[in-house]
Amino acid sequence: MVFTQLLQLSNVMLRISNGKPAYAFITMGDTRWRNLKARAKYTLMRLQRVVYPDAYFIPAWLGGRVKFIPLGKRTNPDRYARLFSELHAGIRQLEHPLALMERDPWKMILIIGPPEIFKSYASPEAWELARRLLQEAGQVWAYCQQAADFANELAGGAVARVIPWPFDYETTHRIGFGSPGSNDRRLIKVLIGVPLQFVGIAANEPAFLEDCLAAALTALPIGDRERFQFFGMVYTKDDALAWRQSGFGKKIGVTLEPKKLYTTFLRFVGDCDAVITLPRFSVLGRIAFVAAALDKPGIFTANVELHRRLYPHSLVASSIDPSLKESVRDLLSGLACGQPPARFLPDAAAAREVGDLTNNGALLRRLLN
Repeated sequence: MVFTQLLQLSNVMLRISNGKPAYAFITMGDTRWRNLKARAKYTLMRLQRVVYPDAYFIPAWLGGRVKFIPLGKRTNPDRYARLFSELHAGIRQLEHPLALMERDPWKMILIIGPPEIFKSYASPEAWELARRLLQEAGQVWAYCQQAADFANELAGGAVARVIPWPFDYETTHRIGFGSPGSNDRRLIKVLIGVPLQFVGIAANEPAFLEDCLAAALTALPIGDRERFQFFGMVYTKDDALAWRQSGFGKKIGVTLEPKKLYTTFLRFVGDCDAVITLPRFSVLGRIAFVAAALDKPGIFTANVELHRRLYPHSLVASSIDPSLKESVRDLLSGLACGQPPARFLPDAAAAREVGDLTNNGALLRRLLN
């Protein structure tokens, strides 16, 4: 019922958005239900006046009214000023945008995701379709230089440009610190994985992180040890099952947090005292941005461009880097004393620059035109 009401509201909002350019975004969801969830999510976003820092928000950030098109649905490209699609590895996920842009390829804006994910799933046919899509699209946008380099290499030429991303420092700061917080400030809350990934191509070895945390706690006085609370999240049923089957978290007592609405997640991070997240792939870095906007100390992997920009002095090479043990020990020791070492703190100026929604939006509109 709630989704149906949000869908009806979404249709109303589209009709009243007169004067704005019409953009279409291929959602890659091949069922009505998945497409409905995307539309409902962004209707809720507009009602809450919150920006979700993902690719689906980019057309709205550019000032357009957005229509989400399910994968494979026949549509008339003439109805839209621009067509948006992410680069995926599925054959149908590549054929559909190619078909839509056949007559007016300049309309297509292709957004590149983590190269490792594409490489892990793409068949030889998918590589060829992706090369054609990259070569023929009007514009190719990437969230970091590594993704742009991947697109350029595959296309055989300089087709991609790195764009600003829709991060919103002011709103993140306002919502994240709008929570009343814990009643007991003696507790020290540490978010240790968003997500923790136990299985699959993106597995990031949560057991090694737990061992590092356990060793760091052992070095603390027992009174300080008891103040720490650890929280983790998973995104898939397979990872949730692997968490339970592996016995993860029993050494240090880790709470599995449920999935949250974005505003609820911001308030949750605002109530934490530190953040550790160690993705295996060169992802966007949303969690690091939220942590930095909320001035949280943290530890992050160096393989993510935004991690290097926001937390230049608290990086580890990977989720199994031996230096993680020392970093975790120093972070927890500092938290227990109420003064984490400065090297774990974010670059506040960089966080504001990354999250300057107005100026970055103006820059992106200039790139579009």
